[in-house]
Amino acid sequence: MKNIVSPTQVKASLNAHSVIGLCAGGLLYLICLTGTLAVFVEFFDRWEQPLVAEFTDYDAQTITTAMEGHRQRIGSFADSLFVVLPSESQPRMHVSGDHQEWYLQPDGSLGEPVVEGWTHMLRELHYHLHLPETVGLIITGSLGALLLALIISGLIAHPRIFKDAFKLRLGGTRRLEQADIHNRLSVWGLPFYLMMGITGAFFGLVGPLVYLSATAFYSGDTQALIDDIYGADPVLDAPVVALDIGRALETQQELHPQAEPIFIVAHQLGTREQFLEIGATLPERLIYAEMYRYTVDGHYLGQQGLADGSLGRQALYSTYRLHFGYYGNIWVRVAYSVMGLGLTVIAASGINIWLARRGGRNWANDAWTATVWGLPLALSCAAIASVLLNLSALMSFISISFLALLFCLYRKDAHRSATTLQGFLSLSLLVLSAGFFIRFPDAAARPLGVSMAIVFTGLAISIFFIMKARKRKLSRP
Repeated sequence: MKNIVSPTQVKASLNAHSVIGLCAGGLLYLICLTGTLAVFVEFFDRWEQPLVAEFTDYDAQTITTAMEGHRQRIGSFADSLFVVLPSESQPRMHVSGDHQEWYLQPDGSLGEPVVEGWTHMLRELHYHLHLPETVGLIITGSLGALLLALIISGLIAHPRIFKDAFKLRLGGTRRLEQADIHNRLSVWGLPFYLMMGITGAFFGLVGPLVYLSATAFYSGDTQALIDDIYGADPVLDAPVVALDIGRALETQQELHPQAEPIFIVAHQLGTREQFLEIGATLPERLIYAEMYRYTVDGHYLGQQGLADGSLGRQALYSTYRLHFGYYGNIWVRVAYSVMGLGLTVIAASGINIWLARRGGRNWANDAWTATVWGLPLALSCAAIASVLLNLSALMSFISISFLALLFCLYRKDAHRSATTLQGFLSLSLLVLSAGFFIRFPDAAARPLGVSMAIVFTGLAISIFFIMKARKRKLSRP
């Protein structure tokens, strides 16, 4: 069968694929690695603060007590005061507003403050690389667009990629082995990777697109554009009345019994513009939440229309759950993590292919080794520093990453440097697993703490065998 793409187009696409991959390689690897872990951030949140009260039952008084407790703690009502309700995957409540956030006791009183520790650092790294938010989001969104370009150029550059979908040659030359791993994983997860590229590009680039569209069509009024896309907030001017969460929840259950509330927001409490929103998920829907509006004394005002509005509005509000796998059961998260790990390996193997094809070696080999194995080590050590020692997760991550880079550049032996970093990574995971129960002995009886220890230990053992296999390979004549 005659190839659809000419040899000239194949060569041009291969060159473009290489250039794009080299420009984005390190950052794309970091985004894929942190994204693989970010699938489980709800579990990491619980693991990081294991002594927080956990429960799933609550009532209107619990929510009212939480809002009043927050007001008393900070001295006034926040402009938008959130109470996040418990769920099966996150059986704990918290209240937040004006950047002040606390977990709640079962009676609604304030408990431990929500710590911005290792899990927070992980989120921020994945979302915007801990850069100023606008700049970081543009960079990560551009990486999503580059991922799409890599996928398309890779498909054109490898016309036999589907025909050879199950052709995996391990144990040969490094270039051939890495090329087969790269190409096979690329095919097996293609729909998932396309979805990641599209949704990732949307998150990062929606800000500039909104600004440009508002400038072109709304005389620069970005809020008017956002209101047209997502729906506008209600505009109220009514006498100030007392808060009645119970009536709002009862009305919600009567009108929308299929909707499962996940948070409640009180806007502008104590003013004539005050109103409530109940965010709720709907069965078998990907939208993050439909927003149901009420007066503060419980009269229904309507809904935002995220679930039954225009198709574009529904699609835009579904991207978050679709991107992170925050729907379905735990096995959906597991599947996302497996595919995310596959994309991480693809990002690493792409640079490995280029290094092997180039021949010889220089500092780039060492820097790439520090990236591939130093970043996971830095994440693990940052967890130890933050969770076990109450140190800064971000500074620990940056420090270990920098030390790994210096070590690899000094040693000038990429293969043995990788083996050493793997050994430290395996050891750090064991320290994290055991140290957690030393730091939090009361958490030993909680299933999540035990489960996380089993996962960390399993990862440590797996990395240890990878290290041993690498050593055997290096020792061969």
